[in-house]
Amino acid sequence: MNHHMEDSKPDRDSIQESDILAALKRVLDSAEFSRSKRAGAFLHFVVEEKLAGRGDRLKAFSIAREVYGRDETFDPRTDTIVRVEAGRLRSRLAAYYETAGHDDPVRIDVPKGGYAPTFDLNDSVASEAQPETITPSSVSAGSPGWKSLLPGSAILLAIIVVLAGWFFFEKDKPAEPGEDPNQSSRVFLAVLPLATHANDSVENHLAAGLVEAIVTDLVKLSGLSVMAHASLLNLDSQSIDLDSIRRKFGATHALRGSLEREGDLIRINVQLIEIASSTTIWADRLEGNMQDLPILQDALTEHIVNHLAIQVSAEERALFKRHHSSNPEALALYRHALVLLMPPNDMDRIVTARHMFQRVIEIDPEFAGGYAGKGFSHSITVLFLKTEKPDAALEKGINLALKAIEIDPDFGMGYVTLAFAYVMSGRKDEALFNARRAIDVQPGDAFTQFVYGLSLTLSGHPHEAIAPLTEAIRLDPAEPRTPYRNVLGIAHYLNGEYSTAARIFEDNIRHGGPSGPHMDIFLASTYADLGDAKKAESIILDLLKSHPEFPVEGWLAIWLGSSGDQLKIMENLY
Repeated sequence: MNHHMEDSKPDRDSIQESDILAALKRVLDSAEFSRSKRAGAFLHFVVEEKLAGRGDRLKAFSIAREVYGRDETFDPRTDTIVRVEAGRLRSRLAAYYETAGHDDPVRIDVPKGGYAPTFDLNDSVASEAQPETITPSSVSAGSPGWKSLLPGSAILLAIIVVLAGWFFFEKDKPAEPGEDPNQSSRVFLAVLPLATHANDSVENHLAAGLVEAIVTDLVKLSGLSVMAHASLLNLDSQSIDLDSIRRKFGATHALRGSLEREGDLIRINVQLIEIASSTTIWADRLEGNMQDLPILQDALTEHIVNHLAIQVSAEERALFKRHHSSNPEALALYRHALVLLMPPNDMDRIVTARHMFQRVIEIDPEFAGGYAGKGFSHSITVLFLKTEKPDAALEKGINLALKAIEIDPDFGMGYVTLAFAYVMSGRKDEALFNARRAIDVQPGDAFTQFVYGLSLTLSGHPHEAIAPLTEAIRLDPAEPRTPYRNVLGIAHYLNGEYSTAARIFEDNIRHGGPSGPHMDIFLASTYADLGDAKKAESIILDLLKSHPEFPVEGWLAIWLGSSGDQLKIMENLY
């Protein structure tokens, strides 16, 4: 018997029922489905109903009763079993057809928006069925039957050639951003907040803006590491001494001092200290009027670089001299807004930070930071499922990032925001290009390293993401609200390094880092993979109590798409 398929194309208006049943058997016998009787029962039922002509009557109620044994009191508004299992089924089907079922002649799908399955011929199989002439250029190691076309010695030779090519490529390949093997021997500078008179708000703004400007300049240098300003503010509030900063976080040098204002006159006293020996290697007093602040900034950074004997390339020197804003209030407010964005799973903080970035734009319309920061505040809502209009939020993020780059192509945050908005839009190649451009512009910035690692993770390269994410934590070790450790843990988890992932997730919790249902999902799945079912179950039960409506599959889809990793995590959670 032939069945007409509602969604079929003109050249395949019918598929034999026997072909559909054979396709169903292949799916149900596969490794993907043999481990899940629920998914198999769901698929078997809806296919049989469709073949019996009852596809238009497939509803949550009938599936709940026939597949899951629910009675007539079943209410899909309060019992989401059918909707949840349908999502798992779609993911499992997608993973099957990406792997073992890639060459199946007939494919089965259960499109979103309903439960009726569709059946379609496999285009790749149909095209491969056409006769073709085999030539040397048409035979590759990825082609079906390639082994039968090469004698054993030729196969061995091909393998040797591939391995040799890989060896020489890896040997000569330049280090990726964040993979500097000599970074442990670099100078690691902590630019401490400048002391001021607490009751002088103008003086406080000038000091904060000057420190921000110094850090912004120094992170452009590849030969120097600079501790992130957010960590330094946190350490300063705890009154941690320099030796503790050296022992705990590896800082080798510190810049500390004070800023005083008398009317229009500014006086800056600074000391550059080698922490291990408690040696002051440079100290000076710089004076000038308020309008001279950019000149004082240049003098400070030049002295720092010269006394630390940092090698600076011609390209870096050109970037180094670039002033992104001459308004210290705009610079200070920009940095405070960036800090306020963390943790980014709190919508109130995101909105407040967005208002602050808008204020930065009003204070200094020629400063790219306001546009880049505001754009990031829109895009971050998509990652944390805080917006009902993700496409509109990402469009705003992209447009504001492009505006920032247009105003100041040497300001790294513009590329950071563009990379993040692109990766959330699925434009992975463009995302990675802009993330690398941001690294080129400011290699020593922790947030830039983080977004590069995040972009790699979301683009399916978690192994490559570990180096920049680790570098982000090294540069910003004492600000607990950043999600750096969480994303690093996810990257290790996706690499199958479950013990390391669990350690990093727990380390984040000990540091008081961002937590909640987003990370509970990965933490529970990590313990499940480690065989600690009791701990995993405890986390899931707490999650169900505290956030029963959390969109688990939507969150995982952002990180994993429809890959087998998502199926595995959902199986662990179930």
